[in-house]
Amino acid sequence: MKSDPGSLSQGWLTPSGFFRKLKAMNQLAASPTEAPSSTPSDANPMRKIIIMVGVAIVVFLAVTGYSVHKSVQSIGQLAAIKDMYYPVLQKTEANIVRLDKMEELFMRAVMLGDHDPLDEAQDFFGQADKVFAELTVIYPDHSADVVKLRGEFKRYNDLAMKTAEALLKHSGNIREQTQQMNKALADLRLSIKQFRDASYDNFVKTLSQSQQTVKVNLYMGIALGMMNLCLMGVLVFFIKNNVNMMAVIAEQNATLEKRVAERTSQLRQKTNDIQSMLQNMPQGVLTVLPGGVIHPEYSAYMETIFETKDIAGKGLMDLVFSQTSLGANDLSQVDAAAASCIGEDVMNFEFNSHLLVTEFDKTMPNGSVKSLELSWSPIADNDVVEKLMLCVRDVTAFKLLANEAGAQKRELEIIGEILAVSQEKFQDFVEGAYAFIKENDEIIRKTADKDLDAVGLLFRNMHTIKGNGRTYGLQHMINVVHETEQEYDDLRQDPDKVWDPTSLLAQLDQVRTLVDEYHKINDVTLGRKGPGRRGSVERFFMVDKEQVARTQALIDQVNADDLAAMREVLADVGQTLRLIGTEKVEHVLAGIIESMPSLAKELGKEPPQITIDTQGLVVRNHIVGLLKNVFTHVFRNSVDHGIETAEVRQSAGKAPVGQIRLTMGLDNGRLQFKLRDDGKGLAIGRIRQKAIDSGLLTEADAPTPEAVAQLIFASGFSTADKVTEVSGRGVGMDAVKGFLRNEGGDVAIAFTDGNTTSDQRSFELVISLPDKYAVQAGA
Repeated sequence: MKSDPGSLSQGWLTPSGFFRKLKAMNQLAASPTEAPSSTPSDANPMRKIIIMVGVAIVVFLAVTGYSVHKSVQSIGQLAAIKDMYYPVLQKTEANIVRLDKMEELFMRAVMLGDHDPLDEAQDFFGQADKVFAELTVIYPDHSADVVKLRGEFKRYNDLAMKTAEALLKHSGNIREQTQQMNKALADLRLSIKQFRDASYDNFVKTLSQSQQTVKVNLYMGIALGMMNLCLMGVLVFFIKNNVNMMAVIAEQNATLEKRVAERTSQLRQKTNDIQSMLQNMPQGVLTVLPGGVIHPEYSAYMETIFETKDIAGKGLMDLVFSQTSLGANDLSQVDAAAASCIGEDVMNFEFNSHLLVTEFDKTMPNGSVKSLELSWSPIADNDVVEKLMLCVRDVTAFKLLANEAGAQKRELEIIGEILAVSQEKFQDFVEGAYAFIKENDEIIRKTADKDLDAVGLLFRNMHTIKGNGRTYGLQHMINVVHETEQEYDDLRQDPDKVWDPTSLLAQLDQVRTLVDEYHKINDVTLGRKGPGRRGSVERFFMVDKEQVARTQALIDQVNADDLAAMREVLADVGQTLRLIGTEKVEHVLAGIIESMPSLAKELGKEPPQITIDTQGLVVRNHIVGLLKNVFTHVFRNSVDHGIETAEVRQSAGKAPVGQIRLTMGLDNGRLQFKLRDDGKGLAIGRIRQKAIDSGLLTEADAPTPEAVAQLIFASGFSTADKVTEVSGRGVGMDAVKGFLRNEGGDVAIAFTDGNTTSDQRSFELVISLPDKYAVQAGA
């Protein structure tokens, strides 16, 4: 229950109350005195004077004795004020401050989702409980009231801790617990107020008695002071004693003023803290006033959610519920329910809270759609709802991630189902399913009216698809096929069921779409396109099945309210899906690389050292055959035409063993393989002469070195002097270019030296393919 933090301080220890009483006492003590005068009226004034002095002395002694007695009582009363009421009032006020602080900490813990404020609140509770124990000692006449207060304080603390823990864990009956806590808080505040007021009344009563005693003493002192100046010292002593006591009260007053100032500062800090939370918390919070108007104080994140600064004073329905996915009936219920709750009993809110919607989609001014989640709470005083608090969360990202997680989980499950079936069997299943779907499509289109023979054939075809799918464990397909099969069975069994070709074709399209999905995952994602491959299905799966199972478990277990955790899991799942149907280039080319030593030996050369830098890239299975064909020619060409014999290399100052380096990378949407060796390079002049001899160029042509270099890809072109088992037939690089272009790729020569006049040019072979054939698996 929300209340004014300073409401318990109104009407006591204020300048208009306690301070005014002190001022009146000081004025009374400082008021001027006047003595009565007397004149002799008989012939023997001395005797009368002696009698009067004697009477005066007797009266003075009697009154003085009475005055001394009253003064002693006054001193005792003032001492009682100092020793009892001030500690009681100060400790009570301190516990009020602690109660306010505990309420603030419980609110902060719930709003920030942090447990630390709850621990701090328990520290304040411990201090307050200790103070109540001290009050029972210094205020024994009211120890029963103190014990009652102490119990109510403990009950509120227990309820508040229980409610806060439930809110943090999102468990338990939050509404009932909140009501119990609010009632306990209200009862506690009332009890503390009554206790404080009673203590204050006792304080005022004692103080009044002390004032009356002072007055009597002063009047008697004035009347008797003129009779015997020698006794004025005694009267002055008592007056001075009273003045000293007033100074003590004034000192206590200054202490109380300081406490009031400190508490005012604490309240101001509390207000600033709440304002800071409203400005910085990543959640929308606003309050709704009577008439459905939004209070000027709201969290700054509301402007981010609704993309407007025009919030204060705006209507609830206009700001929150306009342009939403809610129907007219829902909007009407929300408007009526919100209006009926404000100004009524809290129970009315509980009865109507189910009408206050908690989630919907809202179209923003820029056309984007946000998913919003609402939480309604009543702000009540004495069980009467003064306004409604509305918390708004933008859960768009959560929903998108949840949908993405569901889609990825489904794809992983389908992949697991497909991998459990051999490629040949799966291909047979898909071809058979397509055949049955095509036959059903033709039957439905040709049949104008209900025909039981046609329906029976439809049913048998769909039942066959379902049976085959169940045999292979294709669960996602079985459910959809079963619904279509059931529709056909209803047509068979129910004579009154109408033949609706449009609906039947739509259902059949659902089955076809599902078969297409399975077919695409098998062909594209897993790379198992074609009638079948020999070997284990594991070659199509770079991550093991246990990792897939772990990934599926992560999707099931991830906290839907933890955005960071969901993103982390989805990234893991995405990487798993990307790696399915890929292979490492080192594995693809292993056989070719292993054959190079025998080729080098055949050519009389040292086996080259071949290094591959993949930059963390792997390739799709679709291009495994292509890469083998391409690099068979490329590596053989490098060993045959590029790398020299050990003697030639040593005479040129090179190591006897040649180096071949293959580097992979992604550039402008292309997968590139750059291959270079440290051999003799391209003989541009020799290539040009061979081109002239073969008719590709004339003597008059003057192509650039770059253009000459590209001639090695011409059909039938070769620089070899004779045909051998390795080279000379003019089909190597031409074949490479053809292989690549069939898959949207290409190959080119790029010079790597700056010597444009040299006949021997260092170069690298740049092979490129669409980047769809590559996946970034890691460094």
